[in-house]
Amino acid sequence: MGAGAPPDYVACALLPVIGAAIGNARWASPWEGWKHPPVVNMACVGLPSAGKSPAINMVVEPMSALEAELNDDFEERTRTWRTARQEAKERRGAWEAEVKEAVKSGRPPPAEPLGAREPDQPWKRRSCSTDPTMEAARDLSAANLRGLLLHRDELAGWIAGMDAYGSAKAGAARAFWLQAYEGSRWAADRVKDGDNGRDVANLTWAIVGGIQPDRLASMLLRGDDDGLSARFLYCWPAPIEGISDPPDGAGLPFALKDRLRRLRDLPMPDDKPVVLPFTSAAVEALQEARRDVKRMEGEANGLFLSWLGKLPGMAVRLSVAFLYLDWLEQSPGSPEPEVVDLNAIARALGFLFDYAVPMARRAFGEASLPEAERDARRLSRWLLRQSPVPATLNARLLRRIAHGPGIPTPERIEAALHELAELHLVRPAPGREGGGKGRQRGDWAVNPALRGRPA
Repeated sequence: MGAGAPPDYVACALLPVIGAAIGNARWASPWEGWKHPPVVNMACVGLPSAGKSPAINMVVEPMSALEAELNDDFEERTRTWRTARQEAKERRGAWEAEVKEAVKSGRPPPAEPLGAREPDQPWKRRSCSTDPTMEAARDLSAANLRGLLLHRDELAGWIAGMDAYGSAKAGAARAFWLQAYEGSRWAADRVKDGDNGRDVANLTWAIVGGIQPDRLASMLLRGDDDGLSARFLYCWPAPIEGISDPPDGAGLPFALKDRLRRLRDLPMPDDKPVVLPFTSAAVEALQEARRDVKRMEGEANGLFLSWLGKLPGMAVRLSVAFLYLDWLEQSPGSPEPEVVDLNAIARALGFLFDYAVPMARRAFGEASLPEAERDARRLSRWLLRQSPVPATLNARLLRRIAHGPGIPTPERIEAALHELAELHLVRPAPGREGGGKGRQRGDWAVNPALRGRPA
């Protein structure tokens, strides 16, 4: 494909992009008291060579291009603001002179006239950001009521940025992003803000980015369960086998920017979400899914159990995305959906149960294993893909193979080989080149049963 990566990355990254484009314009509610924005968070997991970044960029770049169009009138808005600001200064100056004169003469001072306070400076209309601080993200949300997309090439950097604040502020930053997933009200009442504190009615962000398996284990899945990992969907597809043809650079087979523009143009009366109800059939399908989730929770534990608890809410969110993906395929001017129907929720549930659940099992299971066990799994999958399966392995030689198992150091490969030896898949077979004297090679013999395995 055009990105030279598994298509899973492109399709999965599209979901938070669509959700952010709809944002606070449309929410969904299966019944009274339960409603969600359409945003989801997506972590694309894979090694550095997996092609995550170019795949994600295929769907994020059209949103960035649309942002430029949204600000065609920014210079005109800025000129209007500068005029209004200068007018306010003159009104304030005249009023202050009148107050001064009134005080001198013992008369009651006149009230502050309308238009004597400087207007807020206009912000550029934004749809996405890559590296906002918590304070900047808050201000962006206040200026862009529809919601936004956070796109990080490496999510590990975003998480490390929160932790870099120190324990207290890191906790505040994580709490901020947890709330940004919910779309609920955020009020900043800090002393330094004075009367200019930002009050965001619906703090709504979608998040998409890549992360390496090791960083997933050490950063997103470590420590106490504060709910951050449970608010992500995970995409961890098998890498493309062998050496593929060079990426042709072809874009998506449809004009994504035009479709995103239609979503951004959805009306938002009174700057509040329009909440779409579920049909009775859609409610019944969701109820059946909730019963299935309860059964799955009885066999789960740890972070995966927490993730399962978010699954019904994720289905509500994704139902809006799938509903409007169908609408986008209709001609412009077609009436937009007024309810979440059975087809939309069925597609959301199908994606979650058939794709997202297995991916989450892998993320929470494999990534939480000790490093040597993760590397052993990686090495065994690489070994079984070889045709023919080699008779011997050597840690230092494996490290230098262009399309090897992707384990970064010979020491880690050696530890993985010891793990495979415990399973009788390999055994130590030290030897010397040509049978002569000198330092022994650290070879490992592969179990002949694997070499006789059909390709």
